[in-house]
Amino acid sequence: MSLIALLFCLTALAALDPTQPPQGHAAEPADAAQALQLQAIIRGSHGQRAVINGQSLKVGEQLGSSRLKAIYPRAVLIERQGQQELLRLAEPIVKPSR
Repeated sequence: MSLIALLFCLTALAALDPTQPPQGHAAEPADAAQALQLQAIIRGSHGQRAVINGQSLKVGEQLGSSRLKAIYPRAVLIERQGQQELLRLAEPIVKPSR
């Protein structure tokens, strides 16, 4: 009888999805206070695009609840939750050659 109970428990454990959060913990919404990082600004014959968190966006497009409002030479203006925020490109690291 205990062997059957053990097999039942092992089957139940195998059915758990290891990619899910532990029981009792809700997953955070992807956009909840998500840190946005400006990774690139692309200028081409089809206009400008900004790469934010790996997503290529043009002015007016959204990433979650954030909307891209403007693209500047080294920064972009986004709006989320009614607030405007300026995201800047990181300064390039220039190392002198030896």
